[in-house]
Amino acid sequence: MTALHKRLPLLTAGDIIENLGLGAQQITQATATMDQIVRRAWRLRPAAQRTLTLEEFEDTIPPCHWAVMFEVCALNNLGRYTEAKTLTNAARLLNAAGGRTSTARARKQRAL
Repeated sequence: MTALHKRLPLLTAGDIIENLGLGAQQITQATATMDQIVRRAWRLRPAAQRTLTLEEFEDTIPPCHWAVMFEVCALNNLGRYTEAKTLTNAARLLNAAGGRTSTARARKQRAL
């Protein structure tokens, strides 16, 4: 059985897996790549944010970002680089247009 990251929304992951026709090895590879990206981002945080554990850091990532990361990693692993880049650019544009508030909102909710 192939393991998905526990924070990856299952229904969305299922749709991505079905739409891209991913096999078990490709799912594992995309999940591992996604995990490496998150771990690297965690290690490279500014000094003021280094109080968070990896688990806490992962909690700050909205579910939609996990889904986009998984799809981009899967597309890259399939050699579909143009589609992966297009999806990444679209996600950045949406984030710049206001998606950053979801992370701040999630932090506030956890602090309560």
